[in-house]
Amino acid sequence: MKQEIINGGNARYLGELERFKDGIPFGIVNKTKTDVGGTYVAANCSSNYIIVCPFKDLVNSIAADKNNRYEVFKCYGGIREYQFRKYIKNNTTYKIAVTYDSLPKLIGWLSGTEGWKVLIDEYHLILEDMDFRYDAINGLMEEIQKFRHYSFLSATPIDLDFEIDFLKRLPHYKVQWNGVTKITPIRYKVTQLTKGLARFIQIFLDEGISLPDINGNVSKVEELYIFINSVTSIKQIADTLKLNPDDVKICCADRIRNNKLLGEYQIESVSSPNKKINFFTKKCFQGCNLFTNNGLIIVASDAYRTQTLVDISTTMEQIAGRIRINDEYQNIFRNVIVHLFSTNKNVMSDEEFEMVMQDKENEADKLLSGWSKLDKEERQTYIKRMNLDTELVSIINGKMVYNNLKKQSFIYKQALRKTYKDGISIRDSFMQSEKFELTNQNDWEDFNIKLAKAMTVSYEQLLKDYLDSPSESYEQEYPEFPLIKRYLKESEMNTLRWNREKMLKQVLDSAKREYDFILLDCMPSLGMLTINALAAADAALIPVQAQYLSAKGLEQLLQTVQKVRRQINPKLKIEGILLTMTDSRTNYGKQISNLIRQAYGKHLKVFEQTIPRSVRAAETSAAGKSIFTYDPKGKVAEAYKSLAKEVLADAEKQLKRVAERGR
Repeated sequence: MKQEIINGGNARYLGELERFKDGIPFGIVNKTKTDVGGTYVAANCSSNYIIVCPFKDLVNSIAADKNNRYEVFKCYGGIREYQFRKYIKNNTTYKIAVTYDSLPKLIGWLSGTEGWKVLIDEYHLILEDMDFRYDAINGLMEEIQKFRHYSFLSATPIDLDFEIDFLKRLPHYKVQWNGVTKITPIRYKVTQLTKGLARFIQIFLDEGISLPDINGNVSKVEELYIFINSVTSIKQIADTLKLNPDDVKICCADRIRNNKLLGEYQIESVSSPNKKINFFTKKCFQGCNLFTNNGLIIVASDAYRTQTLVDISTTMEQIAGRIRINDEYQNIFRNVIVHLFSTNKNVMSDEEFEMVMQDKENEADKLLSGWSKLDKEERQTYIKRMNLDTELVSIINGKMVYNNLKKQSFIYKQALRKTYKDGISIRDSFMQSEKFELTNQNDWEDFNIKLAKAMTVSYEQLLKDYLDSPSESYEQEYPEFPLIKRYLKESEMNTLRWNREKMLKQVLDSAKREYDFILLDCMPSLGMLTINALAAADAALIPVQAQYLSAKGLEQLLQTVQKVRRQINPKLKIEGILLTMTDSRTNYGKQISNLIRQAYGKHLKVFEQTIPRSVRAAETSAAGKSIFTYDPKGKVAEAYKSLAKEVLADAEKQLKRVAERGR
């Protein structure tokens, strides 16, 4: 596939270039930077244009541009045909801004597609939003092919590796500009993202934050622009800090659920006045215009919550471009962006992911075969029984079809998770981007001190790991690490090293005589609480979900157990591995179970009894009841009874062997 280069030179806008005088070229156009007037070209050239937008807010923004030569008709939910007819009657050159979802409705109103050009703006979202908008996006891909001339426009186009065949066949263009300003990312690894972000905001409110600005002066930050795709996290932060609603602006989807969750905090439009603390969910990650003189952008990505992960080559670049400049607003911090992120080493390998995708392919074949044999009524029941979001099929125009775009979305999400496997991957992604420039973070000393203070919990654990096993890789993975090390005294580091792991043991030692058994139920993480539990325990029973990621995490846990045994608790033994949430009906479930037994069964006990997957068992937490109370005759309750008998039988055998050796 060839890509034609269009020379943008020193021009400010696309409309200044000869190639864009009559509209956007047919095919895929990479404009390479935001705020260059791509939709403005379509809205102001002499051709009749349909501008397709991912969000209603973007439709409104295009229509509200006071510099438009022509009236722009807005088309989304609630707009009626008579309004469209009135617009057509009163105008001679037509400009229509429409959402993905309303495009089929609009085409139905047209007398034909001849004489119309179509622009799909921010088209990279086709892939990013595929997992929750596949009906609308598939409809979009079908409908645009009814037109002779259509263009896909973005400053951050879809990587060729993830493009579907239809897009790959189109002409590709890239605009190259002179003198593009690069942005410096300040990167910080965080283990407790929401808490760390809350502490950082508190420091900003109490002490203030200063940074080198675009002019080289150290200036005070007056506003925070926080991009995090989680309304729940935003509410947690606001409640934790008891933020005054008058000081907080929250821009997210205006849905009943979000309004109920946020309570006293109101959902506002992007165009409403900015405040001291401004939160934005994915709805505003691209396409919206923000104006400030001294606002700092913060992006938060939690590796354990895929919906918050930000693609550095696309979304991060889009976010960086949300702060615009004009005659009135010249943001002095437009040269920097803060990226707070957590990492997750338990990401499927390429081989494991291929196995999962092959299972999905096989399941898709079965579903399509079954669908063809059912009548209309049976098909409705068929659809209700399954979660199509997790499959490679979709229901389009009343038919079940194989969805190649959804497959690409699964592949894309896996690649995104791999990026957040460690800090080095994050750094490499920034280095590969044309929009960012890595610098020595020692230059940001005051800021680093305060951010280190905000993230104390995270860096205590980081230092602990380093002290256990010093390695140069820490300084490669975490560029801020030398700074953190500098701000903690040696005595504090030794305290971290020797005392924190044994706090629980000290408490339990005095209580052991009062109980026959003490059970320590640990969180599914390898934080300090789990280390404390292993330091205090005599034996560890390890539950493992019958899933690839859980199996992958098992190896890391076993390594931690060995380290605890060597350094803290030499009496610690492994009681056995318990397979949970098993499903013997699927090949996937059987493969995982067999994989774990084959890999560990020679050296460790893998309990014969497994705990099956059950909806009733999942409901116990919400009900606040034991499984033996909530579903006493269910398969999960019976499985746990059987497990208890197996554990007791093993214990009796061990006691018998000990007694025999003592004779």
